[in-house]
Amino acid sequence: MSGVLFEPVRLGPLTLRNRLVMAPMGTCLDNGGYITDDTVAYYRRRAEGGVGTITVEGCLVSADTVGPEPRLSGPEFLPGLRGLVDALRPFEVTVGVQLMHPGRQVVDGPSVAPSPVPLNSAAPVPHELTGGEIGSVIADYAAAAVRAREAGFDFVEVHGAHGYLPSNFLSPGFNRRTDSYGGDLAGRARFSVEVARAIVDSSGLPLVWRLNGSDGPSGGLEIDEAVAAARMIVNAGASAISVTAGTWLSLQVTLAPMSTPRGAMRHLAAAVRRAVDVPVMAVGRLDDPADAASAVRDGDADLVLLGRGLIAEPDWPSKVAAGRLDDVRPCIACNACVDLVGRGERARCSVNPEVGRERTWVVEAASVKRRVMVVGSGPAGLEAARIARLRGHEVSLWERDGELGGKLEVASLAPSKHEVLRYRAHQRRVLDELGVTVTVGVDVTPAVVASEGPDVLLLATGASPLVPPIPGIDAPHVHDAQRLLRGQITVPDGARVVVIGGSATGCETAELLADSGVPTTIVEMRRSVGAGIEAITRRTMVRGLRDAGVEILTSATVVGIESDAVTWTDADGALHETPADLVALAIGWRPTGALDALPPGLEVRVVGDADTPADFVRAVNEGADAGLTV
Repeated sequence: MSGVLFEPVRLGPLTLRNRLVMAPMGTCLDNGGYITDDTVAYYRRRAEGGVGTITVEGCLVSADTVGPEPRLSGPEFLPGLRGLVDALRPFEVTVGVQLMHPGRQVVDGPSVAPSPVPLNSAAPVPHELTGGEIGSVIADYAAAAVRAREAGFDFVEVHGAHGYLPSNFLSPGFNRRTDSYGGDLAGRARFSVEVARAIVDSSGLPLVWRLNGSDGPSGGLEIDEAVAAARMIVNAGASAISVTAGTWLSLQVTLAPMSTPRGAMRHLAAAVRRAVDVPVMAVGRLDDPADAASAVRDGDADLVLLGRGLIAEPDWPSKVAAGRLDDVRPCIACNACVDLVGRGERARCSVNPEVGRERTWVVEAASVKRRVMVVGSGPAGLEAARIARLRGHEVSLWERDGELGGKLEVASLAPSKHEVLRYRAHQRRVLDELGVTVTVGVDVTPAVVASEGPDVLLLATGASPLVPPIPGIDAPHVHDAQRLLRGQITVPDGARVVVIGGSATGCETAELLADSGVPTTIVEMRRSVGAGIEAITRRTMVRGLRDAGVEILTSATVVGIESDAVTWTDADGALHETPADLVALAIGWRPTGALDALPPGLEVRVVGDADTPADFVRAVNEGADAGLTV
């Protein structure tokens, strides 16, 4: 079925060994623009997994640009980049590097653009580039490409999408110039065409151009003009076009959360492929092997970009090639990796604790094999059991509920979060294959622990709902939001529901209720809802809640619950009342902590939310650490 993905394909003078390309993604593993040993280990791990081509994350081409990315703006950055290329050579992988100028989309430092149009109302007005400054930037691209060749890269890619500088020039919404770099498409594309020619002429390297097929809901370039621009860029010397979409104003398009259908950008690649005679790359949640193969087989693309899928599962190519589809650890598009890097933090992953620490990651056989009892099967418990078993311990996993997953299982009940179940199913399959003994439906007490007689007890029992002393909170129509998510509470026809608390669980509960046509209000004491949800997913979810008619009240502190209403005060202290026939509590969490009266001498560790309620990434990584050190 997926054999088409492993055919060789030409890219200019290069022969790529298969049709799978690692997409360029920021990692924040560099140090002041210099490649580090951690960066090298991260890319080497993906090369080991069998991907045919790796495009190293965007490197800044201009010395005056401020950003967390690696750099190609001077010769001092060459040794690290050369070392990275050399480290990947033994794996028969074609290696390229992305050249990047962010333009106006910067967090700090100079902001430049074709026109003085700010990104949004809170952003600075960018400096409008003069003709001479445009020429200097084009020269920066060419010089960076020459350095890429000197570092040993096989090709270069220009990030001409996502609202960065070339994309901003192409956009009819943001390029308002009246000189030869503005106006009609030929004028707006002139910058891209001149950059492409300068790179090809100066470096001689094959050039991939990353192009938006659509700028997304923010407005700007759309597919008809994108197709025409692709032809111009190919005529200027590009050897391939990589088609994507979206800008910083529409990141839910660029980095689609799990609620977005797979392959949502594939039609854009198909339109470009019909118009050019060079290979076209498609991207956008194509990490399902069948979807990836279909994109090639149906003629929509020549190559498939794997981004977050290779973060979650570096061995995706080799496992798929061997037909081991069930062994592929699924990316659930939670965007935790994106969120961390967007905040300037090192890349990590919700389902793969190896990410960001590949250089030191070793799962060694334990010198002394012990009986390990893991209580709780949320993210931390599942990962602790897996790693401990891989090290050779005798492991049992215990869960109070009838299903594994803890809060994973609850989160998956929201209409936009079903993808979470793929990870739970994968972990359960792996644990079964490893021989972990799994027991569900048992409330583990000190007596149960004593009867099992473990050497080590790992408590990953998660967190319990907070129930503050609000008058009326113990009324019979007030319930823990998790009970509504699980379907344990029947909402009467016509009932109005107020969800107290607008963090992840509160939003998920409101989404489920609204999807069933229940009139729903969220009351949140913070200034916004969605705390604890990754930024892109939060933006998408909140928009969906509003579109579904959910009333969202923020800066609202609940002071009482009546039989038919919830009373709350606003930021000015004024009292309000919202009708409520049923109330769902999603106020927060408190750690469950350790069990009392455990057998003396037993080694006990508390991990994940049971110690400190946090996010999915921290829970998985803490579980892994417990398994590595037990």
